[in-house]
Amino acid sequence: MDCRIVEKLQQKGYNNFKLGDLVVFINIQPEGIINNELAKKARITKQAMSKVVKYLESEGYISTTKHAVDNRAILISLTDNGKKLLIAAFETFEEIQAEYTAIIGDSDAAALRQVLGKLLFSLHPELA
Repeated sequence: MDCRIVEKLQQKGYNNFKLGDLVVFINIQPEGIINNELAKKARITKQAMSKVVKYLESEGYISTTKHAVDNRAILISLTDNGKKLLIAAFETFEEIQAEYTAIIGDSDAAALRQVLGKLLFSLHPELA
């Protein structure tokens, strides 16, 4: 499914991102988030997150500003382009999910989601 999401997003004009970058987009709250918190949520190092942030900022998907209270912290926010990409990613996921459901049927699709959810939460109970 990963390749299909990327392919469909590229067809919609989003060529300059990696699928893994969507973890960053999903974890940015409307009011913004600081780098350390974003790194924790994405489960990567602060240094790795800094590189991702720099790249996504250069591509116009996120913006950074000084934190209002903590002068050492940088507040990361989605730009309008970043919000559009996130919406397009969710829509694309739903399109692919609908295609798969059309192939296997509603009941099997529901059973598949239930089984995959059970597997995910047993492997990562902190997500439950």
